[in-house]
Amino acid sequence: MVARTHKLDLVMLRPLALVRAFPFTQTLGAPVSKSTIGIIMNGVSGRIGYRQHLLRSILAIREQGGVLLSDGTGVQVVPLLVGRNEEKLAEVAARHGIADYTTDLDAALADDRWQIYADFLVTKARSAAIRKAIAAGKAIYTEKPTAESFEEALELARLAEEAGIKNGVVHDKLYLPGLRKLRRLIGSGFFGRILSVRGEFGYWVFEGDWQAAQRPSWNYRAEDGGGIVVDMFPHWSYVLETLLGRVESVYADAASIDPWHSHPVTQAEIPVSSRPPSTMPSLGGLSRMTASKRQKAAMWAAESQPTLRLDVI
Repeated sequence: MVARTHKLDLVMLRPLALVRAFPFTQTLGAPVSKSTIGIIMNGVSGRIGYRQHLLRSILAIREQGGVLLSDGTGVQVVPLLVGRNEEKLAEVAARHGIADYTTDLDAALADDRWQIYADFLVTKARSAAIRKAIAAGKAIYTEKPTAESFEEALELARLAEEAGIKNGVVHDKLYLPGLRKLRRLIGSGFFGRILSVRGEFGYWVFEGDWQAAQRPSWNYRAEDGGGIVVDMFPHWSYVLETLLGRVESVYADAASIDPWHSHPVTQAEIPVSSRPPSTMPSLGGLSRMTASKRQKAAMWAAESQPTLRLDVI
């Protein structure tokens, strides 16, 4: 689930639910010896932390009996839920039969029962929490991006390397069926020599006027640590570099055409941030990104999962 690396912000880990998980019984029916591993899951009451990491990953592994290791032994995962709202944590824990939850991150990090720190916080809060986890000697499993700036991400990588801890960042898009098939075709030489690639990625997001918004407005608020660049470029970076090769430089023109979005909870109008063109090294491919109000309705409508299209030329 975690991997040793010197590049905390670049190393990529497969989604937890794709780790080989089996009941603890060998082929001939003999029991498999097993141990447990404790995972601090910070930010699990949020949408991504709950659905993607707790429900579809850790709990899925737990229900299947844990993870079968290469030496024939097994490991069962035990989550500790961490967040700011004790009432929400208690409700999630009761719903899924989880014994441990807390609002005290420092106490959780000081407890030797929990060997891994998994971070699913908003980006602005992530760096400080990861620093604490590194200082506590925990292995790190984190959502992307690790930080809001290149310099801060490198600093976290340096701290993790000096501490000698295992660490890594999610790279779940590589395991979308279409990208797995594409990777196989590229590896087989099916396309021959690839000269250029055009990629399109998008969610259909309702604005909240005639149709209730179904996704948070965070992606549109750069001043709050959101924004399409910091949110999606990490995905594009590992997809491009894993499938096609290293990216040397990036020019990005990020613009918001529709100046307002409604929040799905409060339905209050929230101004959408807009950034001028900028040049950023070592982040992804050449992209022009917009958040137009009715953009590509026919293609993205009714999509509940991200859609990625790559035209290989």
